[in-house]
Amino acid sequence: MNSTPSISLSNIFSQAFEQTKSNFIAFLPLIVTIILIATYAANTYIGEIDLSDQAALADLQQKANIVTLISVLLTPIEIGFMLMGVKASRGLSLKATDIFAIIPSSPKIIILAILSFVVVQFGMALLILPGLFLLAMLSMAQPLMVDYRLPMIEAVKQSVKKCYAHAGLVIQMYTVLFILIVASFFTFGIALILTIPFYVNAKGILYCELFDKQ
Repeated sequence: MNSTPSISLSNIFSQAFEQTKSNFIAFLPLIVTIILIATYAANTYIGEIDLSDQAALADLQQKANIVTLISVLLTPIEIGFMLMGVKASRGLSLKATDIFAIIPSSPKIIILAILSFVVVQFGMALLILPGLFLLAMLSMAQPLMVDYRLPMIEAVKQSVKKCYAHAGLVIQMYTVLFILIVASFFTFGIALILTIPFYVNAKGILYCELFDKQ
């Protein structure tokens, strides 16, 4: 975790594109599973909503809270995906079963996800932008906790320190990735097969640039 030289967003995306091509098969089974689960959840919990029906809107809010809870509980899968991207960035080969390496660390990942969610929601309550900024600054805490085996508080401190030092780059990267993922839904989610591995590879490369490089 030494001082980091200038990091180029274009280089991160270029490397992420190459990694996505070379490791696509390793990600594919998990991505298809996630898309199927997300589609089922959307149909089950949301379905067709009458926006003029107050009771239906209240029910939608309840269901949204359930989806939020589920997403927090599934955070270990996201971190597992990202650490697969980190592994690829370090020049190691990937296989689909690498995702299971995250299982022993799942409880502490979920605890940190809940704490981060509370902090981000507090920022959102003030204004949306502070909440999004906090989300970006905390984004490396969970992988740091697993990869470097840091205590939870130290992982948060290191994530905030490094991400804040490169705040412009971090925010730009997440903005572009967010736009790509949103755009993927206009293809009925089909493009997610490409954008999800691209996202985790890009995040993994940024992680390596921030915490591995001299």
